[in-house]
Amino acid sequence: MLTLREVLALPVVRAGGPEVVAGARGLDAEVRWVHVSELADIAALLRGGELILTTGIALPAGRAGQRRYVDELAGAGASGLVVELGRRWEQVPPGIAQRAEDVGLPVAALHAAVPFVQVTETVHALIINAQYAALRQSEEAHRAFTGLSVEGASVADIVERAAQMSGHAVVLEDLAHRAVVTAAGPSSTARLLADWEARSREQGCATDPGRTERGSAEPWLVVPVGPRSQRWARLVAPYPAPGDTGVAMVLERAAEALALNRLLERDQVSLEQQAHRGVVADLLADHAASRPTDEAAVQARARALGLAVTDRELIGVAVWSPAVVAVDAVATGRRDRSLAEAVTRAVRSTRTSALVATVEPGQVLLLCSLPPARTATGTSAVLRRLSLAVRDQLRSAGWAQPHTVGVGEPVAGIGAVPGSLVLAGHVAQVAASLPPSADRPYFDSGDVRLRGVLGALSEDPRLVAFADSELGRLRAHDARHEGDLVTTLRAFLHARGNISALSRASHLSRPALYARLARIQDVLGVDLEDAESNLSLHVALLVSDLRG
Repeated sequence: MLTLREVLALPVVRAGGPEVVAGARGLDAEVRWVHVSELADIAALLRGGELILTTGIALPAGRAGQRRYVDELAGAGASGLVVELGRRWEQVPPGIAQRAEDVGLPVAALHAAVPFVQVTETVHALIINAQYAALRQSEEAHRAFTGLSVEGASVADIVERAAQMSGHAVVLEDLAHRAVVTAAGPSSTARLLADWEARSREQGCATDPGRTERGSAEPWLVVPVGPRSQRWARLVAPYPAPGDTGVAMVLERAAEALALNRLLERDQVSLEQQAHRGVVADLLADHAASRPTDEAAVQARARALGLAVTDRELIGVAVWSPAVVAVDAVATGRRDRSLAEAVTRAVRSTRTSALVATVEPGQVLLLCSLPPARTATGTSAVLRRLSLAVRDQLRSAGWAQPHTVGVGEPVAGIGAVPGSLVLAGHVAQVAASLPPSADRPYFDSGDVRLRGVLGALSEDPRLVAFADSELGRLRAHDARHEGDLVTTLRAFLHARGNISALSRASHLSRPALYARLARIQDVLGVDLEDAESNLSLHVALLVSDLRG
């Protein structure tokens, strides 16, 4: 991570005699990119983390305009402002300096001319090189921990490797804040673990998958271990350097290896079941982490397991039957194996081509492969037959708990399968709250509707963050300007982009509507003619409505 402090220390910047005149407390902010701009309304074009370079020729002359300029930069998440003096201003305008100090936006003055193009080239090269180095480190960590998992390495081996790769001490602690495994590295173990439990309890606990948090008492990095519904440990790296993202990445890879290690030790399942689960889990992990899936590799693994994926219709199916009362880990594993075995028997009895995997307690996922050119009625018949077979197998096994079957959308390529699997899981869980029906052996999104799925997930921090990221800038713009662009956006989406219908419903002229829509696109940085963008915005509005 490149900070503003480091940018100001670069020789090309130092040649201009930089002087920090406001917001010094924010000098450790990350500089994600550099913009050279003489626009007074540049904030609308920012995405956050940008350093703005300007000669000041377009800065507002009045204090009110200067304060508004700073507020907009801070609101857009700019990392700082650098003003070259001499062209218009002999000093940074007081209105800008004072307001920047109030809001914590770093402002630096250059007392000599500096070629801005050299600054941008230098900074961007550093950023890109750092990203490339981080990518290489990520690949190395992935290979290392994948190798440990394949070799059946112990928990201690995984923690030790994490310490070696990160260059920091690493501790695996349980949920009671007891240090279970320690790899002190160059640190003193005694000093590292002194009063560990009390110190650990003062730290914030990471709860989201793959998220790292810094505790408030000491600069610790904490990564949760295990699936969201069954956290069982935390990996801790005390005292990492601020902005050292490499440590976080190594800990996240180690946490994945530890979670896999625990699954393999706890569930003594067949090699076939492990292989099925491996393919499905890898697809879902890539999807959750927004990593690109190596589709060729996944297809090869699927084919080796007997699943045809080329020129086929792929669809995710989920069987959901959680335990009514809490049980221990051993009983949970035994219960999940029984559920998966019943589903596997149903797959075989109906001659359905599918991978069967238990990825989380109480839920079995199926990646089904159907022949091409099948009609919707034909697909429905296959799914109905499979769902009825699951019901029969569970009854034969004496399964006492209710279950629901959810299906996702059919997809054509392996890369789209995770979305279908995730949707199937959501549908199955939401459908569990619906009255049982003998006429409905399975449910799809049309049965629970989008609002039902989003309602079940409305408290998920990731969904809340998604809605805020989609609409936050527009809401902030409305608040600043007492506008109603969010209302206009909602009406536009409701009208499916039909400007004539929207004009009649809103009692606004077409030119006025086009102006509003253009402003919405500028504020959000989206194309309202893009179907996926509109879908994302529509979902974000639904989430906001559900949360009140």
